[in-house]
Amino acid sequence: MNRLENELKKALERVEPPAGFAERVLARAARVGDEKPVRSRRWLELFGFGVTGMGGLRWAAACALCVVLAASGVIYERDMQRRRGEEAKDQVMLALRITGSKLQIAEQSLKELDSGGQPQQ
Repeated sequence: MNRLENELKKALERVEPPAGFAERVLARAARVGDEKPVRSRRWLELFGFGVTGMGGLRWAAACALCVVLAASGVIYERDMQRRRGEEAKDQVMLALRITGSKLQIAEQSLKELDSGGQPQQ
């Protein structure tokens, strides 16, 4: 056998437990079985877990989903208002360009009438 096998054999040899070991283990198991886990139970019950199962997790997921939907609705509405504002601005700019070109045509027609209809001094 090589050195590793010898070390494993020595480490895994049967060792007799100390006197009273079984009684101490059984006594501790009885004490632990009677006790209620304090910390973990309180946190679980705080969030709605417990006898009813995973009810708290379902409520938390439902609330998170509602928050996400509400936030996305607000963001969508804000984006739609911005787009409507940009469209209105584009329409106003187009109307101003059309009005400006029509005014230039009218001004030019007036100048032609003034110059052609009256003698210049």
